Amino acid sequence: MAAGPPNPLLSTARASDTSPVVQLHPLVLLTITDSLTRHTLRRLPGPVVGAILGQQNGQEITMEVAFQAKLNQNDAGEAVLDDVWFASRLEQYKDVHKVPALDLVGWFTLGPSTGPQSHMLPIHTRIQELHNDSPILLLFHPEDAVAEVKAGGKLPLTLYESISETGPVIPNDKAMDIDGAPTGKPVKFRELVYTVETGEAEMISVDFVARGGGNATAVEGTKPKASSSKSVPEASEDSSKKGKGKAKEPSKAEGVIDESTVLTAEDEEILSSLIAKSNAIKMLSTRITLLRRYLASLPPSYLSDPSLPFTNPPADPTTALPLNHPILRSISALLARIPILAPPDSAAFARETQEEQSDVQLVALLASIAGSVQSAKEVGRKFNIVDSARFQGKKGLMMGMSMGSMGMGGSQLGLDEGGGQYFDTVMGGGSGGRTLRERPGNYH
Repeated sequence: MAAGPPNPLLSTARASDTSPVVQLHPLVLLTITDSLTRHTLRRLPGPVVGAILGQQNGQEITMEVAFQAKLNQNDAGEAVLDDVWFASRLEQYKDVHKVPALDLVGWFTLGPSTGPQSHMLPIHTRIQELHNDSPILLLFHPEDAVAEVKAGGKLPLTLYESISETGPVIPNDKAMDIDGAPTGKPVKFRELVYTVETGEAEMISVDFVARGGGNATAVEGTKPKASSSKSVPEASEDSSKKGKGKAKEPSKAEGVIDESTVLTAEDEEILSSLIAKSNAIKMLSTRITLLRRYLASLPPSYLSDPSLPFTNPPADPTTALPLNHPILRSISALLARIPILAPPDSAAFARETQEEQSDVQLVALLASIAGSVQSAKEVGRKFNIVDSARFQGKKGLMMGMSMGSMGMGGSQLGLDEGGGQYFDTVMGGGSGGRTLRERPGNYH
């Protein structure tokens, strides 16, 4: 298949040191895919265009939030931004995202992998005039999103920065005309390198979207209902022959739901976990295969063949990739870490693991014994306090009783002069009897 003509909007210059370094957040990708899904299902006319907000600190640019923009058609039938609506929505997003403060850093739209098209220039130049002097264009490629070659690899999108280069004037570049005269420096786009950065809140949203894949699978699995609907005409014909009483049986059969095709919350969680692990294993396999192919394409080295000279091998034009020593050092460091994960001497490793486990358990046992001794000591101290208090209470009570009995006089027992009449009456029996009189202090 022959390659198409080069895109006149793409710059042939490579990214320089002054090019921005972009950090792309998953929330922007979720917004783009959501806008594309709604636009497709609703069958809306026109392109999908939106704004991207983020932070800019020198050459570092972050793309954190995005929203879809409202478009209008001008007199020439071209899609342009609704300036009033766009400015109002942009201010609303700025009011919401004040800490940290976000501003317009770029915009997104859909396009082929070959690069930007001429109908994108009016929107780009309008954003340059009103909001940002150098907005970044995020071009999403829908045709590559479902391609198998992109699975587990590069995301189906490309970032471009706009530059002005001296070159042939593009006929459709109406945005760069001044008083009807085309300028000598048309707008061109240069591809940028980006990295994906994920925050905590975005991890939650991505996990929620991953869980939604289980529900989609469950909905697609409920296909036996279609077969039952196809059998309805045949059942209705049979029921019309047999009578009205049996005509209600097909309607009951239609309402039957196969519970085996419905996923529970636990099943969805397990499914999402398995899908994540499967994707991770596929990614690891892809990266290992890539490293093996790179090593296989390298020329022979003196490390593997002592007969070769101790010099760098000459460049082979047939090899696709040159010899890169930093990559080789990284691979060597990765191989050196493999024995840590899978030791060669498993018996010694198991014995050492058991020894460390025994040491840990012994320390835990000693700590438990020390705690028990401390508890027993505390119980003994409290018992001594209680026992001393009880002994002091009994001793004080006995001393009080003895002191009371020793200090008790005849007045307390009613044996004084006036009180002796009681004994006179009882023991004397009246007149003629002996009178018992006791003096105070003689009673013991």
